[in-house]
This record gives sequence, structure tokens and C-alpha cells, in this order.
Amino acid sequence: MRNNFPFLILLALLLSGCAEDKPSPMPSSEDTIVTMIGAIHGQHRRSDIYSLEVLRKAIVQFEPDIIMVELPPDRFETASANFDQYGEVRESRADDFPELIDVVFPLRADMGFEMVPVAAWTQEIAEDRRRIVKRLESDPVRAQDWFAYQAAIRAYNRAVSGKSDDPRFIHSRAYDAAVKDRQETYQRLFGDDLGAGGWQAINAAHLAQIHAGLDKIKGQKKRVLILFGAWHKYPILEGLEARPDIFLVDPISLF
Repeated sequence: MRNNFPFLILLALLLSGCAEDKPSPMPSSEDTIVTMIGAIHGQHRRSDIYSLEVLRKAIVQFEPDIIMVELPPDRFETASANFDQYGEVRESRADDFPELIDVVFPLRADMGFEMVPVAAWTQEIAEDRRRIVKRLESDPVRAQDWFAYQAAIRAYNRAVSGKSDDPRFIHSRAYDAAVKDRQETYQRLFGDDLGAGGWQAINAAHLAQIHAGLDKIKGQKKRVLILFGAWHKYPILEGLEARPDIFLVDPISLF
């Protein structure tokens, strides 16, 4: 049985609008309700404040009809078939994401939501990226680029120090800004070298698959949860903001 969480979201939006003395945006009757949760992969197993159980409760609270997951379609098919047959995912890429193998796959049977794979990574892209990065790291001509990138990493580490596993911080604009500064430095310095595995290219490819999935359910009034590594959150959300058929819900209310 569904709870009254969607109503509470709308009530909170109305109250916040009243507090600022301006109308708060409201979804239309045909909007797809979308939220995006940033995962921290293996760190979920080491964190108390953003444990797998905390993530599980957030998903249950949102009550999605669909969860879009960070797996390529071919890897998802293998993982899903294995889980259905053996009760275990048994897929190497999925094994890197405990949020999927320990939370989303088990919850699917209980909650009845659909899982939709929307990651654009392929084995070829991943292998090319590793090869190119290794070459760039040892190229003396690119030493200044690596120095600049290391400075961006240090700035990011300072910005998230002591709160990199805090779900409320992870779902804040401050976190997104810190990630954006780091990763857009990476893109500026190495994006052309990395091609399809570059930061801008891979996020555009992820976003294209997400858009395609949302296009298929347009007008069906579904609730969709997008679950990706937290660094991908800002480019995906920026890419979704222009869609007139969705209503984005701030996930901070889930934590």
C-alpha cells in the first residue's frame, strides 16, 4: 500500500512557497515525478550516516515505480537473470555497486518497481580510458596538466572533508559545485584525449539513455528514481531541467 509521501512533498513545497511569499511550482496531472539519489558505492558499506540501510529507507520512502540504474543494458540483463535464478547478482560490474546488489535488486521483489539500465559505459570505453590515462600520466609533455588536475583534486578534497558520506551534503548545491570544479578541470585538460570516455562525453551518453527512458513513459504519471554515483548527479540534473514533462523532487527530504 502506498503511503502519503507524494502528498507530503507537495505540502512541503506549498509551505516553502508561502514562507517566501511567492507561489511554489507544482506538478501537472501528467508530469513524471523524478528524483535523483547520488550513491557512494563501496563507501556505503563503511558509512554509518549513509549506510546501505539509510539508502534502502530513502528508496522505500519515495516509493518509485521505476528505478533507473547505473548499469549498461547488457550487464543488467546478466545481473537480473542471475538474481532471479540464484538470488545473487554475480556480475562483475554490478558487484562494484553494493547499492544495487544489496539494496535495489532485493527491494525490487518486495516493492514491484521496474529497473531500467541507463549507463552508457561499455567494456571497450572503459579499457580505452584506462589505456589513455596511463599514457597521459607518464607523458612529460602533459606534466603541467597533471599538476593542475592534482590541484583541483586537493580543492575538492578540502571542500568535502569530513562530510563526503553525509547524504544531506551529497544532495546539496555545495557538493555539486565542488564536484563540478574538479571534474570540469578534468574535462578541460583531458576530455579531448579520452574521447567517449571523457567526462562530458560519458555523461551526455548517460543522459541520452535517461531521456529515452523518460520519453517512453511520458504522460503515464510514473514516479522515477534515478540512482547513479553521486558525481554524476549535477550533469544529469542540469540535463533534465529543461524537460517540461517532469517534476524534479529534491531528494534531501528522503534523508
